[in-house]
Order: sequence, then structure tokens, then C-alpha cells
Amino acid sequence: MARSLQWARGRLCESQLADGLLNLIDEFVADVRQQRQPGGIAFLGYQVPRVRGHTGRPKCHITSEQLQFLLSLQFTIPQIAEILGTSSRTVKRRLGSFNLSLRGRFTNISDTELDERVKQVVNGNDLLGPEAVRARLFGEGLLVQRRRVRQSMLRTNPEGAARRAMSSRLRRRTYRVAGPNSLWHLDGNHKLIRWRIVIHGAIDGFSRLVTFLEASNNNRSSTVMEKFVEAVDQYGVPSRVRCDQGGENNAVCLFMEVFRGSDRGSALRGRSTHNQRIERLWGDVWRGVVNVYHSLFTLLEDDGVVDCNNERHLWALHYIYLPRINQDLNFFVNQWNHHRLRTARYMSPYQIFVRGCLRLQAQNLTGIQGVFGADEQPAQLDAEVPHSPQVPTFNWPDSVEVPLTEYTLDNDRLGELQQLVDPLGGPRDNLGVDLLREAIRFLDSL
Repeated sequence: MARSLQWARGRLCESQLADGLLNLIDEFVADVRQQRQPGGIAFLGYQVPRVRGHTGRPKCHITSEQLQFLLSLQFTIPQIAEILGTSSRTVKRRLGSFNLSLRGRFTNISDTELDERVKQVVNGNDLLGPEAVRARLFGEGLLVQRRRVRQSMLRTNPEGAARRAMSSRLRRRTYRVAGPNSLWHLDGNHKLIRWRIVIHGAIDGFSRLVTFLEASNNNRSSTVMEKFVEAVDQYGVPSRVRCDQGGENNAVCLFMEVFRGSDRGSALRGRSTHNQRIERLWGDVWRGVVNVYHSLFTLLEDDGVVDCNNERHLWALHYIYLPRINQDLNFFVNQWNHHRLRTARYMSPYQIFVRGCLRLQAQNLTGIQGVFGADEQPAQLDAEVPHSPQVPTFNWPDSVEVPLTEYTLDNDRLGELQQLVDPLGGPRDNLGVDLLREAIRFLDSL
């Protein structure tokens, strides 16, 4: 029918009438495809409401805010049409009516300026690839073509590009989970534990969205719980969490058992080999951030600048480098959540998370309902049960202890040090070494 109308356009019927009929056919075909899944299962995801007028087919009610939000996450027109449950033609018409366009979205930046920004992002870390650099630039407000980023990295660091090209890659197994917030993977990274620094993180299993990632000078359960609560406030309460047997996860597991229920596997604890999403992430965190600080701290020890057995040196190391590590971890999270995944049709974790929430909104998944505000209260006990339910027993295994720094500084001296040394100051290529030396000199003078 569509081919017949295209042939008849301008010959047997007016062009405007033929275009209108073609649009109706496209929308009808899109509706049929959206409503039918393999196996005859009806599509239950989000669909834009349709407003019926005096004549003709009901009109899709798409707002400018919806389109701007999806465009800000770099969705393409076909992807927007799939999310909204309509056709690409309809999305194009709405973009035109709201004066929104995909053209001109790339940042106008010269090759020289781009090379300087790439050098600042890479900062001597040869393990960062073009897609990671492009995602970090996007997090800083620069949208650059993938081709230009690759060319810039070849110009600025050809040795690093050759080293990455020769590196081996592992074959990955298939990972499946119901939807966003169905399962969060939690773990702690101890690569810097020699200097009493631990990195705690969590990642959504469905979308690979990093929900929190932060370094601290302890491995306490309260620290992990504090970051978990901040992530829940932003992304909602997950249906389940998976973690190892470490005691630093006790508070999070207790919260999940109470909030979601203790008889449904709300907190899955087991071996780290089953916690594959977060274990896979640690490899990227090492290449993106941690390897730089591990090499730097080792060098500082070899040169005699830092002594691990000196509490004053460790206090100065934490004062200078914990803010710097967390700043770089924030950059990494922003880069990771915006980088495109080859195995997910080149969508970013943010895009997968948003698309999954909208597509599975009507399927009554526990984790997704919290995103839309239907999960405000903890699981209620059955009121008709005549006897008091048995309180579940919780396993509280021992955790990896990180000794607290015995050296302390009073508020007056700390204020003097803060005025003298800014942990995030100094040239970036110096990596804070001069600031550390100055902080140690100040402490030695007290």
C-alpha cells in the first residue's frame, strides 16, 4: 500500500493528502510492531498518550520536555520513537514543531584545542581508550565525533594507542537480569590498602550504571551504608543486592532484608566470583584511575618521601590524595555512565537505564516501581497472620580491618594547613607531589 501511495503521489492524488496517508500507515505499522513481541507477548512499556480530535486519527501527545530529556542522553530518533511507542516520522515532526534539531550538536572545537583537552584527560594514563576519553569529554560538556577523538589520541600519544591495540581481551559470558534496579552489585576495592585507602562501589546489573564509587580511609559498614543511601536517593531502592561476605556490607544487607523482606533473597551474599558486574568494573577503575595512584605512592615510598610506618606521613597522604582520588573517581563515573557499549547497540549505561525503566514500567518489577515513586514504604507484614512472625537471623562475618590513623590535628592547626595547602590545587601534571611535601613540612614543624 505504501509503495502504491508513493507512486500515486502527485499523479492520482494531491501530494499533501498522500503524505498524510503515508504518515498514518507508518504509525500503524509502528504500533503493531510495538504491541507484539516474539512469542505473541503484548508490549507493556511506556507509550505516549493519544489525544482524539474532531476528525482523523488520535494525535500522539509528545511534550518538548520529553524530547529534550531524551536528546540530552544522546538517543537517536529511532531510539526515541521506540521508547515513546510511536514512529520515527512522528518524532521528526514533533522535533520540527518544537524547533529542536540534532544538527549542530557537536562542539565547535579546533584540533589544537581538542589535543590539549585530550592530554588533560589522559594525563599520562595510557590505558584510557578513545571511547572513555570521548565519554569524559561529554561529561565536561564537549560532544566530539568519535573519529576526531581517535585521531587526536593518535597524534598526542601513538605509543599508548599501539599498546592498547596489542592488549588481549577476555571472552565474556552472557549476563541476564530482569531490568533496571533488579540487582545491584556491591564490593570494595583494596588495591590501595597498603596506604589505608579503600574504594567502595556499586553498579546496576542490568544497565551497568555505576550508582556510587568513593574512596575512604576506612572499611566500616557505616561508610558503605552512607554512600548506598545517597545512591538510593538518586536512583531508587534496588530489588536485590549482591555482595561478598565482608562485614562492611552488613548495614546494607540488614536494610535490604528489612525493607524488601527477609524471605526473598533481598541480600545475596557469596563468593566474589559470582559478583561479576562489579568485579569487571574494578578492571576499568584500575585502568582509569587507580593504577596512576598505585604507581605514584610506590614511587613516593621508594624515594623516601612517604613512610607507611609513619602515622604523620599517612595522615598527610590522606589529606592530599583522598580528595584527588575522589575527584578522579567522579570523573570516571561520569565518563563510564556516558560511554557507549558495543555489546548494547552502542547505548550508554544512562541510556540503557532510562530506556529500561520506560519499557518495563508496566511490568510491575519491584526495582522499577521505586523509580516512579510507588515504592516509598518498606515491605509490610501480613496483618492476618495470628502469630508473631519469626525474626530472621543475620550473619555478621568479620570484615577486613583498616587501622585508623593515630595522628590527629586540632581544628586551629587544621585551619592553618587548609589555608596553606589546597589538596586540589597545583598543576595537574605534578600529581600533588609538591603539595604533599609542603603538608609534611608543616606537620614536622609543629
